[in-house]
Amino acid sequence: MYHRLKNTMRSINPYIRKSLYLLSLVLLVGFLVFLKKDHQRQTCEKIVVELDVEVEKQLVTERLINDRISSWYIGGLIGTSQSELSLGEIESKIESMPAVRNAEVSFDLRGTLLISVEQRDPLVRIIPNYGESYYLARGMVKIPVTGTDVARVPIANGRLTNAMIRKVYTLSTYVHENTFMKALTEQIFVDNNGDLVIIPKVKNQRLIIGDATDVEEKFSKLIDFYSEGLNHIGWEKYKIINLKYKDQIVCK
Repeated sequence: MYHRLKNTMRSINPYIRKSLYLLSLVLLVGFLVFLKKDHQRQTCEKIVVELDVEVEKQLVTERLINDRISSWYIGGLIGTSQSELSLGEIESKIESMPAVRNAEVSFDLRGTLLISVEQRDPLVRIIPNYGESYYLARGMVKIPVTGTDVARVPIANGRLTNAMIRKVYTLSTYVHENTFMKALTEQIFVDNNGDLVIIPKVKNQRLIIGDATDVEEKFSKLIDFYSEGLNHIGWEKYKIINLKYKDQIVCK
């Protein structure tokens, strides 16, 4: 069948064949133009927000995005035609939110405005002695607490100088990347000696980390101590576990 059709096309006058190709092209272009105009007349029926972050770390929520859209655009965007929507403008406005790394906005033929949000990853919440608290995300990016949802990440307080905040950030990245320590850590405290101290979620303990050096080695010592030592004598045995010294653990 294919070969017969192919031979038939070859037998058609070349002028007619070119005319058919040209007509097909004109029809295709006309159909695409019709679709574009029809799409531009399509109104926004609903807004769908997609977030790529763990629920417990959500600083940006669907409710927050919709609230911001309502404040940026009087009356919101529902019922607005596609021709009146500036997708690039919507993206820029969303990306102006400190907690947002990137936003992609699209509009489909069913009238759905799809907003895909890539949120910055908060590692720790800094609570300074003076001023407003804020989250620290990767890259030492500060995210104000005001205007965001609450992320369940460790809090950090104590003697928080600028130098110590950088050390808290370093420690927080290691905590985030270690499954055991991420589940264990409730708080990071800077004591009067300038030592980093982890307050765990379980029991009444203080884990003295010291400086933000050799953190992986310190965590490894601690995990071994928990699994091979405290599991046998009880986790409540010691109140202070000091990991700051090389190749040893001092407990009280």
